[in-house]
Amino acid sequence: MIRFEDYIMPAASMGRDNPMPDIKNVSYIHAGYEVTEKVTEEEKTYLGKGMISTMLPYKMQDGYNREKKERAFRAAVLENDYVKAVFLPELGGRLWSLFDKQSGRELLHVNPVFQPGNLGLRNAWFSGGVEFNVGIKGHNPLTCSPLWCAVDTCPEGEILRMYEFERIRGVVYSISAFLPEDSKVLLIKARIENTTDEQKYMYWWSNIAVPETQGTRVLVPTDESFISFYDANHYILDKVSIPKQGDLDVTYPCRIPSSRDFFYKIPDKRYKWIATANESGEGILQCSTQTMKGRKLFVWGQVQGGRNWNEWLSEEGSAYIEIQAGLAHTQLEHLPMNGKTVWEWTEAYTALSLDASVTHGDYEKAGEAVEAYMLDRVGNPDELHFPEPETVTDSKIIYQGSGWGAVEECIRQESISEYCHFSAVDDETQLWLRLAQENVFPEPSVFNEPESYVVGQYWLTKLEALAKPSWYSLLHIGVIKYAAGDVPGAKQAWEASLTYAPSPWALRNLSMLYKNEMGDLATARGYILQAFELKKDCPALCNEVASQLTCDGGDALWLSIYDSLDSKLQQIGRLRFYKAVALLHLGRLTEAKDILNPDFVMDDIKEGELSVSSLWFELYRRLYAEEKGIAYNPDDTKLIQEADKVYPLPRKLDFRMHD
Repeated sequence: MIRFEDYIMPAASMGRDNPMPDIKNVSYIHAGYEVTEKVTEEEKTYLGKGMISTMLPYKMQDGYNREKKERAFRAAVLENDYVKAVFLPELGGRLWSLFDKQSGRELLHVNPVFQPGNLGLRNAWFSGGVEFNVGIKGHNPLTCSPLWCAVDTCPEGEILRMYEFERIRGVVYSISAFLPEDSKVLLIKARIENTTDEQKYMYWWSNIAVPETQGTRVLVPTDESFISFYDANHYILDKVSIPKQGDLDVTYPCRIPSSRDFFYKIPDKRYKWIATANESGEGILQCSTQTMKGRKLFVWGQVQGGRNWNEWLSEEGSAYIEIQAGLAHTQLEHLPMNGKTVWEWTEAYTALSLDASVTHGDYEKAGEAVEAYMLDRVGNPDELHFPEPETVTDSKIIYQGSGWGAVEECIRQESISEYCHFSAVDDETQLWLRLAQENVFPEPSVFNEPESYVVGQYWLTKLEALAKPSWYSLLHIGVIKYAAGDVPGAKQAWEASLTYAPSPWALRNLSMLYKNEMGDLATARGYILQAFELKKDCPALCNEVASQLTCDGGDALWLSIYDSLDSKLQQIGRLRFYKAVALLHLGRLTEAKDILNPDFVMDDIKEGELSVSSLWFELYRRLYAEEKGIAYNPDDTKLIQEADKVYPLPRKLDFRMHD
């Protein structure tokens, strides 16, 4: 049976979405890659294919904080005599907990708190459980958003089905969960529907967070792996043999010094599975049908920064790793999916329990033991049975997701899914549904934050055909043209928007064009300052003002602006960080030290971002030189070593993953 109940835990607020479109601001999706000579031409076939240039039409989710209060999340619970599985439909359908009743063990890393951090495609991401990622390299754009949730009834029992319309790829995806009454195995069926005529590049990875202990070992049926790490704003992809790299056994995550991705290359004819075993030989086993051919291990590493990241996303003492399963061998690939095509596969999750002397003995023999255990407990993974949709006799929607699927069906005048139904219209979509149905596009106040954005030729045609253009219609025309790669067209539309009414949004967008696309910082500064004058209470806009002024010599101006801000804005960690940067640039070291101290917190520090540690080292090395009465020289090795010994980087400010 499936039941719905509240799942209560301390949770930070998500806050409001960023009202401004992504104009080459999301550095993650622009990161390049390099490969070593060990990677073959065949293995490079889909590397870098299907990459995106903007997160549009999605808005960024960067309004969260770190103040946690008790909150009740809507949870869907599947339970029988052996297993209890808890899903959170309003958080991207995350499988939050998987409890094995026979052993009394939690199989996943269950985060005791909900704490977003800057690790996702739209910024906000949170750790724990099993995350289902669709469409684009990285995390699901909807990982912090509600999904549609339904219960399907069939002769074999009840099925939990969560689904949404993913707007960048234009596909419907669903996550269905089934726990047979007498089973020790949770089954997940993933389905992607491309009902358009167009070929789409596609991606899927199921990211499984599991506890990291000193003796945790990861087992997988191969001795070959790609290895990836992030360095100097790009990825490096190499190939290695496992279980050992030199003298290091990399099947034990706690022995791996720094953050790494291991993408295991399982031979085509082998069963597809991955497992973890702790010191006692207990852990989790995930296997799937052959479509899901990729497996991966992600580790934060044992350096101070990696340890800090674990706790930043959770609580003190938290430690986890991720084992993952995907459609491709690596996460630098997107696979072509033809039009009028459905992809689906089945995953199985269950407890692993074997003799520790076996799981921690010879690597190949340990793998053989896991595989024998799998065949006995789960059966042949190539033949996993999941009830077919055609057998469903009743379906009931429990929770609603977004209205974008309904809007898409309105546009296309047809259903976009064979089994998933969309009906809701919400604040984000009602404007666009009205444009589609009535050719009406209301003009709000220029001070109102835009609720949402759209992309595509359909909407461009609709807006350009309006009898009376407005600042708002031209704003969106520019956004659509930018998303399509038409930078001159976007610039022209936003300039035209200003002739109808100066808005902070068109001014800001022009600033981003000049800064990120044209490299004209002087013009960019003029536009961003005009935008700020119109909208001084928008945190995201203040952030962009600060970023620009502290990188183009406008430090004194930024300090003046900061002092004029509302006190709530002045408490935002990112804005305080930029104040410290400006003070350092102006030689006001003591004032900068009052901000950047061991208690400093910047809520939205990004995975891979080294700004805080870099600022700390420069500031405190300069302070040390000043205290010693000597000139600061960044090439003075002795000075650097002495300063770093006197003023070591505090653990809680260390987000370095490779040092």
